[in-house]
Amino acid sequence: MTVVILEFIYLVLRVAPDTWWLWSAIFLFFINILLAFIGPILIFPIFNKFEPLGDEFVELEQRLFEIAKKAGVEVKGVYKFDMSLRTRQANAGLTGLAGSRRIIIGDTLLTHFTPDEVETIMAHELGHQANKDIPVGLILYGIITLAGLYIADSMLRFADHLFGINQVGDIASLPIFAAVLGILSVLSLPVMNTYSRWREKRADEYALRLTGNGAAFASALRRLANQNLADVNPDPWIEFFLYSHPALSKRIRMALSGEIKAISNYQN
Repeated sequence: MTVVILEFIYLVLRVAPDTWWLWSAIFLFFINILLAFIGPILIFPIFNKFEPLGDEFVELEQRLFEIAKKAGVEVKGVYKFDMSLRTRQANAGLTGLAGSRRIIIGDTLLTHFTPDEVETIMAHELGHQANKDIPVGLILYGIITLAGLYIADSMLRFADHLFGINQVGDIASLPIFAAVLGILSVLSLPVMNTYSRWREKRADEYALRLTGNGAAFASALRRLANQNLADVNPDPWIEFFLYSHPALSKRIRMALSGEIKAISNYQN
């Protein structure tokens, strides 16, 4: 896919050297939307085996359908996947958009976590849907991509001139192009992670309101920390630059504080 994207960008660089950044940003925006739709159906199954939870977890499946309905989020099914083939880490998620949206749960999560803990983890994921984090995120990342490619255009022209490359569409500029995008990615990382931590905190609050089970959520976070070998209390500067989620110690403290009250039949 990277090869296809690069081929398109360099085609536009040659055809429309003055506006390539705009057309490339539009192309990448629609690629992201397409991947969100087809990922759960066509791409994820290439790397993992997905199957319904089955009779063993029929009660858990029903609980997850009910909590999704309570959150006002329509899901097409609940599936487990063979995460244990590659790692001991545990994870779950809500993938896809509209007609392809489904709950996926790693077998490592099913094996080592209680139904209450799994439910609170999925409530967090449902929070992202209820808070419109997915479409807002797609739009935000599209805007950032547009701005980044616009800046990259100026930097690329300067670097090409510096190294004697006469046309920005010359494939000889690829190492420069990669370096420019790498620099912009590093510079934007703290900003994007700050936004992501705010978004994740909102999803935590939603999960606590939806389930009213802060103890189970805190327990799930502790298990995730142990199973994923995560740093519960990182240094503040590391959290600021590198963490897309709030530090686990902060999330656990909020879950146990009782400050976020459950609301009956809560919908955002």
